[in-house]
Amino acid sequence: MQVRMQMKRDRKKRRGFIAGAALALCLALIAPPAPVFARDGVGGFDGAGISAGEVAGRTTLDYQEYTFVTGEPVLLKGTLTITKSESNGQITSVFSYKLNNAAKGFQLTRDFSFNTVSTPKDGGQTVTETTLARDPSEKLVTDGDTYTLRTLDFTRSSLADAKPAVGYYSGNTWYRKRYEVGGGTATTSSGTFVTVESTGEFYGFDQYWGSADVENSEYIIEYIENPQDAGPERESWSGTANVRRSQSTVTELRYVANEPTAISFRGGFLETRKNDNVLEFTARMPEFAADGIATDRLKRYSDTAQISTFPSTKRLVSPDLRQIRGHWAEEAVSKLFGLEVLTGRASEFLPDQYITRAEFAVGLVAAAKTVPDDPYLRATSRGASPRSASRKAAEPAPSFTDVPASHAYFAQIEEAFARGLLFPADKNEFEPNGAITVADAAVAFIRALGLESLATAHGAITEYADDTGIPDYARDALYVSQKIGLLRGDERGNINPTRTLTKADAAVMLDRFVEYMRTDLKADYRDRLMDY
Repeated sequence: MQVRMQMKRDRKKRRGFIAGAALALCLALIAPPAPVFARDGVGGFDGAGISAGEVAGRTTLDYQEYTFVTGEPVLLKGTLTITKSESNGQITSVFSYKLNNAAKGFQLTRDFSFNTVSTPKDGGQTVTETTLARDPSEKLVTDGDTYTLRTLDFTRSSLADAKPAVGYYSGNTWYRKRYEVGGGTATTSSGTFVTVESTGEFYGFDQYWGSADVENSEYIIEYIENPQDAGPERESWSGTANVRRSQSTVTELRYVANEPTAISFRGGFLETRKNDNVLEFTARMPEFAADGIATDRLKRYSDTAQISTFPSTKRLVSPDLRQIRGHWAEEAVSKLFGLEVLTGRASEFLPDQYITRAEFAVGLVAAAKTVPDDPYLRATSRGASPRSASRKAAEPAPSFTDVPASHAYFAQIEEAFARGLLFPADKNEFEPNGAITVADAAVAFIRALGLESLATAHGAITEYADDTGIPDYARDALYVSQKIGLLRGDERGNINPTRTLTKADAAVMLDRFVEYMRTDLKADYRDRLMDY
């Protein structure tokens, strides 16, 4: 690369030119360590890069991206600093990059600022539009040339859909960068330019248990030397690249057994949280002759880059569950106690008792945690939300005649109702001591995930052996539950939709619900785009 660039520079001098991304069973919502997340924009808005991902307390992240402007893919590494502020409903995001490749002699600095405006639409959806906030600054210095960004045309729009436990989004981005190669000032030009045009599609979701942000971008790179010179020695070339990136969170749970026998507690679960971010590309760029001139032949490139954050580990509580040792639900119950989703005296947990609607409401609220705030958005600019302000102003009035404010689970039942997770038994009563069935739980889980629309338009038919016994109100939910692998039938293929749930049943179903959000949902995004 250095030889080719030096030869090209010498040739240009001769010609006079310069070139160059838990169950009231005692369940309660307990605040665990701050998790890491992969949000829209956490890898930058360039499409060809990945960062270390969202890390609590940090705004400067490890970052990598590929550049194609020289005609050869080059991996740059360094840092990306993100700052965000909000004013009058508009979010201003500033992305500052400091990157290099010492072996290639490349150094890149970039400062981009964007304004994002969100417009609420019917049904809880929001359209966001992102534009440049001010003139961008970018310069790439190589061992042979300097590439200075002269113009940037940029547009980005997405559709966000906030559901009770998950916030989904998808969108499109397009930009065209025009770099001047070599010299040039405010009044003069080297006459040599590289244009990079990118078209991308991105998808993602945010939620407590795991998040993902994936993008697929196509690039067209065009080099033209001294466009005003129509002489035979004018050089031009073009290339293409496809870049796919995945920013995702990984939350792993592993049981660790204690080696000593004489110890007051048995082994417990170890929770590991980290970001796992991968970029892969294929490109077709010109093959250069010995004198640095592009030939008509195209050379194929492909490579990958990966950044993972230093894992954050936490030993979870080890409950005393001797009364259910050997029980088929022991692992799920132990895991939920360890996650502090299921709390209270573990020794008093009775798995074969039936769970009430009130207890299930508390468990559902604990498991279907709300989507965390964006940590990069300055707290001072967010201020108190109207919802939090209204809570401070007055205690909420009871929504149900049979759940007064003095009820032990009043707050959780009200939250489950307000978030659309559970609905009243009739117009004015919740029936807190009523039973919960498999069908009821399935409806609640699919509402929390917001995936009702995956059901067929008319009369969804499941593959469960007892499909004909599914109540009409739960047919769509059980269809989706089977489609996404959330709920599985028994050894005979039955789902037993009207079966009343015990606390063990509910614990296993809640554990599976958390597991789906923790692993399955992320895999559906990442594995469809990346070569996993």
